[in-house]
Amino acid sequence: MPLHNKILIADDDSEMLETLSSMLEAEGYAVVKAENGEEAVELSRKELPALVMLDIHMPKMNGLAACKEIKSAAVTKAIPVVMLTVEGSINEIQQAISYGAKTYITKPSSREEILKVVKSII
Repeated sequence: MPLHNKILIADDDSEMLETLSSMLEAEGYAVVKAENGEEAVELSRKELPALVMLDIHMPKMNGLAACKEIKSAAVTKAIPVVMLTVEGSINEIQQAISYGAKTYITKPSSREEILKVVKSII
């Protein structure tokens, strides 16, 4: 069973990763960080977070492939996934939703907007 307040964030932009982590930790969430999609898939299986936030554009495995992998594995398929995207490309977002992502957040977003999305899911 996932730990109620654990969030896995995957983003290859270390500044974005730190900003999101600090913001969520300040709200009482436990944060697990990944720098690419491969790491995100591995950590989602190991940590079983309550939520996974995936940047779409990452090295090794992009966020779309990671989302598909997380949502197709029996052990992680129930974990909600939120995509993080700079462009907000409709095609990428539709693809992510078809793979099982719950919603998306465009970067940059306000602290309030990000917390609203997180709190609506967890």
